[in-house]
Amino acid sequence: MKLKFFFGLILIAILSSFHSERQAIDYFGQIPPDKSPKIFAPQIICLDNRFESRGAFSPDGKSFYFTIVNSNFTSQKIFFTEYKSGKWTTPDTASFSKKFNNHEPFFSYDGKKLYFSSDREKDTLQNRRDLFVTERHHGTWSKPIKLMSPINSDHNELYFNQSKNGTIYFTSNRPGGIGEWDIYFAKANGGNYDKLENIGSPINKVYAWDPCIAPDESYLIFGAGRVDGYGESDLYISFNKNGVWKEPKNLGNTINTNANEFGPFLSLDNKYLFFCRHDGKKGDIYWVDIKIINDYRDSL
Repeated sequence: MKLKFFFGLILIAILSSFHSERQAIDYFGQIPPDKSPKIFAPQIICLDNRFESRGAFSPDGKSFYFTIVNSNFTSQKIFFTEYKSGKWTTPDTASFSKKFNNHEPFFSYDGKKLYFSSDREKDTLQNRRDLFVTERHHGTWSKPIKLMSPINSDHNELYFNQSKNGTIYFTSNRPGGIGEWDIYFAKANGGNYDKLENIGSPINKVYAWDPCIAPDESYLIFGAGRVDGYGESDLYISFNKNGVWKEPKNLGNTINTNANEFGPFLSLDNKYLFFCRHDGKKGDIYWVDIKIINDYRDSL
């Protein structure tokens, strides 16, 4: 009896410690948004004198990596901040992003790898961006490695995303697609990705980019420029029903404006949708309650 009581106390202590740690990790002290998008962490992450774009939280919630872009998109760097001793560190350039253009970070689900887009290998004039991965070893990021074919090609590959079962999604303008920019996916085959597929219609039409897949692949949010849009680039959502992607729906004028909306990503707890809005003068990361997605699901 005493032994059971002892182990019970240990279990409570462990759970309490875990809960306290998770409670200490916050979204930069911000008040969470409702169904109306608002700028994420103004004057902390989103500053007035620069453009911010797609970011990624580490699975433990203690790191945030995000993209910094200049006004004409000729320079793109990945910055990071870490949660230490109860506060976030001042954002700084990631060690692997000192040279070249690097952008659109995405953490693996175990937090050991960080994927991103980069122009660090300019093999041809058409090959301006490829997908790379760096691994964390003893707190240090390794030299980035270019993902193998068929993920990368002699053309542009952008915006790496991955579901919990390991399926990779990204954007490419390689030949043979439906539109000028298409979304592709590749399922894991024993740790390898040897078969690439175009996600096809109705998602890929003239343009489709920046795929944000739900962890369980039940929906896909992506950017596109279409006739029912509010600006050059809007965010759309498609739901997967029994393995079939349904006709995408524009996320409406609560999210989309006459500016460009792009770069969607999800919070760790799947409570918030983040995206980028750029009007040519300002470019910030916004966030909104994920319940706005459920409204579209319920309307099916």
